[in-house]
Amino acid sequence: MKIAVVTSRFPYPLEKGDKLRLYFQIKFLSQYHEIILLSLAESPISDSSLKHIQGFCKTVHVFPLQKNKVTFNALKAFLLKTPLEVGYFFDKKIKSQIQKIIHIEKPDHIFCQLIRMSEYVRELPYPKTLDYMDAFSLGMYRRAENSSWLARYFLKKDAQRIATYEAEVFDDFNQHTIISLQDRNHLSFLKKEKIHVLPNGVDIDFFKPHPEVNQKYDLAFIGNMGYYPNVQAAIFLGKKILPKLLLKNNQLQLLIAGARPDAAVKNLANKNITISGWVEDIRMAYASAKIFIAPIFHGRGQQNKILEAMAMGIPCITSDQVNKAIGAIPNKSILIANDVESCQEQISLLLENDGFREQLSKNGLDFIQKNFSWEKYGKQLERILC
Repeated sequence: MKIAVVTSRFPYPLEKGDKLRLYFQIKFLSQYHEIILLSLAESPISDSSLKHIQGFCKTVHVFPLQKNKVTFNALKAFLLKTPLEVGYFFDKKIKSQIQKIIHIEKPDHIFCQLIRMSEYVRELPYPKTLDYMDAFSLGMYRRAENSSWLARYFLKKDAQRIATYEAEVFDDFNQHTIISLQDRNHLSFLKKEKIHVLPNGVDIDFFKPHPEVNQKYDLAFIGNMGYYPNVQAAIFLGKKILPKLLLKNNQLQLLIAGARPDAAVKNLANKNITISGWVEDIRMAYASAKIFIAPIFHGRGQQNKILEAMAMGIPCITSDQVNKAIGAIPNKSILIANDVESCQEQISLLLENDGFREQLSKNGLDFIQKNFSWEKYGKQLERILC
């Protein structure tokens, strides 16, 4: 098949969840099908990143977004009662260019990643699949709940618009995918039951245990540190969990690693908290910690960081909400903590019991190897497209 892939972000390097998902989907599909990539770009793409992706695609088309224009588009979207992120990523001239290329290529299928890109292809007369990935309306509602009263008003308005739009674009596509059952359940329209649940995998050949690395940190939290739920989790760790643990052991060390750390994350740095920012080989960040903890209560979708940590053989603690998208067995392959007290209890349990920590590590690794291969979900995507 000839598959046109339309995306809002160039799928390399892999510092964001949507890029990670699309990268491995393209990598798998390119083994059997011809890929035409049409990607927006908020910043310049390096020659090395472009060359890397060209290795999987027949052709690659990149459309730079102008920063002054996207701000205007977002304001325009607000006035037109369109979801802000749909307006932010929409450019009429780019739409014309994308559609011209698609009409020339005449693909057998269009694969559109995220509702924000649906405006570019929704009316085209080709078989199409929309990857919702996450329930974006849910994420916006949760963000609104934890914002100031003024921000809450505007965020709730946008969440309502997103929910309406998620339903509106459904009939414009032949097939649909989403990352987890809980995300599908949070969509607000009846036809959602027809959406295929397609989780992410993990590269188990890349993410694997590195016992030779010195575990100089007791705890680690890793991810895109400019992403709102990750920022909130880092603050929760640094200001609520760690201070009480330090009353028992003032030598504890926490690593917070990942690209684009928000100012609020940077401000957490002290003698017990290391903020590393971007790490060239993220595996070394995982491997340098005894425990991985992800106290995320306001996110959505599937947390790739948990899959990667477990694949690295690092015992993990996370919230019940995060684990619902993964399905690991509590107290066997993962530990669950939903508030400050339970986080502290689970951390202490693992730090004080080497045997249990090793067993949880082994069970988590086995769970990932059996359930989260990219090949498995690549084949599932291929069946949907074909």
